[in-house]
This record gives sequence, C-alpha cells and structure tokens, in this order.
Amino acid sequence: MATAVRDYTPLRAPLPRARHLPGYFYTSSEIYALEKEKIFRKEWLCVGREEEIERPGDYLTFRVADEPLLVCRDEQGQLNAFYNVCRHRGTEVACGQGNTKNFSCPYHAWTYNLRGRLVGAPHTKEIENFQFSNFSLVPLHIDTWAGFVFVSFESHPLTLAEFLGDFPEVYAPYRFEELRVADTIVSELDCNWKFAVENLVDTYHVAALHGESFGAYQPLDTYEFQLTKGGYHSQFKGGTITPDGKSLFGPFPWLPEEYLHGGYSSHLRPNLAFFPRFDFHSFITCWPLETERCVSITYLLFPKQHFELPDFQDRCQVYVDFYKAILDEDKSMILSLQKGMKSQAFQPGPMSRFETAIHNVANHYLDCLYGNAEH
Repeated sequence: MATAVRDYTPLRAPLPRARHLPGYFYTSSEIYALEKEKIFRKEWLCVGREEEIERPGDYLTFRVADEPLLVCRDEQGQLNAFYNVCRHRGTEVACGQGNTKNFSCPYHAWTYNLRGRLVGAPHTKEIENFQFSNFSLVPLHIDTWAGFVFVSFESHPLTLAEFLGDFPEVYAPYRFEELRVADTIVSELDCNWKFAVENLVDTYHVAALHGESFGAYQPLDTYEFQLTKGGYHSQFKGGTITPDGKSLFGPFPWLPEEYLHGGYSSHLRPNLAFFPRFDFHSFITCWPLETERCVSITYLLFPKQHFELPDFQDRCQVYVDFYKAILDEDKSMILSLQKGMKSQAFQPGPMSRFETAIHNVANHYLDCLYGNAEH
C-alpha cells in the first residue's frame, strides 16, 4: 500500500501540474475493498426514480458493492429500504422488480411484509425464545429529492439535503419532479467503475471521440466549470441528443430563456451523472460489480404529459437509439483504458483544463479513501 500512497501524490497538485491516477487504482482488489467500505457504504446513493415504485406493493432490488438491497412502497404509500437478506440463512427475499403483498424467502418460506416485519416462519414454534419481532429485515436509510430515490448504508448519514448541497437550487428550473422515466439502458462493462464515472465528467474527449455524433454541435469552449464537493456543474450550449441535434418535442414549457439552448452536466458523488437538455433529461449511475467489472444504468426522462402523445414511443426511440450509439463510442475507449492500466509503459499523464472535473472528483475520491489533504 505504501507504493500506492506515493504514487497518487501527483494528482494532489494544482491542475496545471497534476497527473491522473496510476493504474493500480483501477486494477487492485485491495483498493476495491477500500472503496466498498469508505465510499459505497458511506455516501447517499441514487437507486432510481419514485415512479418506478409508484403503487403500494411496488418494489425493486439492487446490488451495491456486493450488498443486496430492496426498496418498496408499503400500503400507506411510504418508501422503505432494507438489506435484501433473509434473517434466517441470508437468502435474497426478492429478485428483480415487480409488485407484491409480501416478500417470501424461496429457501425456507420466511415471509416479511412491506415494512420489513417478519409475519411468517414455518416450524419455529419449537425454537426457544423465538419472537417474530426480533427478525425483521434490516432497514436502510431512504429519502427522495425531485423524484430521485436515495439510500444510505451509513448508520448516521448526513441528511440528504446536506449531502445534495446546491443541486436542488441549480436544477430547480428543470422541475425533475414533473418528469418520468421513458426508458433505461443497462451496460455491463469489463472495466473498473471509476473509468465509467470519469468518462462521464471528461469533456476533453467530446470533440474527438464524439465528433461524428453529438460532439459536432456541442463545442468545448462553451463549458464553464463550477466545482462542488466531489463533483461539479457545467452549463453548455448545444443541441439535444438526436442525430441532428434538434428536438422532437420542443423545450420544457417551464424553462427560462437562458436554458433553452443547450443543457447542464453535473456529477454528484460518488457515481451519479446528470445530463439535462432543454427537452429531456438523462442521468447515469455507475456501479462496481468486481474490481474490473461494472454496470452503468442510463435513464431517459421526459415530461409526463408527453407520454400521452400518440407517437411518443416512436419519437422517444430516436433519442434512445442515438444515446446507445454514443454509449457504444464511450465503451470502446473505456475498455481500452482498462487494458492500458496493466501495461508497464503506462505512466499517468497531465490534465487538460477540460479535465477540471476529473481532477476534483478524483481528489475527493482520495479524500474518502485516505482522509482530507490540501490539493
């Protein structure tokens, strides 16, 4: 570990003198173990949208850094989150996404209600001092903002409002609560999760890698970075995510004039990227599966009134298909980056001003792993 501590110090320098992280941070199982403990079990994490679990009995399951979790809405309309772990032998009590009246472990039929309380456990009467109340599902902290659902494994986390910082203020004009998920794109990647995250905050590559897609109408010089704790905001000029950059729906009717000609990009620690345009919103979460394997989930959201349009699905599909093409462009480079980390020739290179966000995100990442330091 001492070598790694010495190696990351060039990233701590001011941007004009900084270097990227060394390859060790993208290939080491020891680093991945630290990330699970110091990051994913400490921060608030966005696991989806409220409309995905809108009705009583709706639920979804998720896996975060080897921890299985379950989110559901109970009969009173309350959102609840639990470790998706039966209190008997540890089997997952739910899989996938759906609607149910209770959760029953498929192994021994221990059954839990939508508030996580054990309500059925066959052949337990003979167990000495057995009480149902002692075997509820283990709860997690859960909260929402503007339709986004967040959970935290931390026993005493910051309030979600404290964690979000200025995000509610910056994004108030977009009225995310008025939007609904139209589609999702799930991409499994044979790379470290940080490469997926860093790619989303790296504007430097837009003109080169995406020059034939959306980069043609999103000039780099329009980006201005406002740094936040572990993240950033940047407003930019440009078109929307269609082949010609033109909207198929028109702008959100509630947007002020200054938002009608481009969009925003932001990173919320540790793994959430926002990319609202003037006519739709997309956000992406990136989740580690193993040291060199991760999954990214891209959500495309439109105003809820658009869903009533007779040709909504056809128009929406244009955005989805173009987004998939962009993600494929990114995927080829991300996988190449991962291979490069194992080469003896790799030495971390310097950072461009268009990598300002990566510099800030990566320094906060080091703060989480090793403690705060001046940089």
